[in-house]
Amino acid sequence: MEIVRLGDVIDDHCTRCHLIMDHSVVAMVGEEVKRVRCRTCNHEHDYRHGKGGTPKKAPKLSAYEEVLASITSGRPGVSSETQTGKPSGASARRRPPSFSHRTRSLPKR
Repeated sequence: MEIVRLGDVIDDHCTRCHLIMDHSVVAMVGEEVKRVRCRTCNHEHDYRHGKGGTPKKAPKLSAYEEVLASITSGRPGVSSETQTGKPSGASARRRPPSFSHRTRSLPKR
């Protein structure tokens, strides 16, 4: 095992860059590294021993989607479009008309 000293360059997970980057040792207690500074963004943080942040979780449903899911769950005859929020099959072809072609006119003076 190599001895680490103040100012040495080590790899660690940067909490701002969210990547494993080169860091400079800033603080030590005995032979244990406590704080490091990212050499890319200069963000100083506790030494994480190269471990990344928390994994990303699935996106949280809005309150409306939670209520809708609780009402429609377990009911027979509910289409997959209602459950997933995405059209499927024949309903995917029938879409409401787009109003993007309309332009706004200025008021007459």
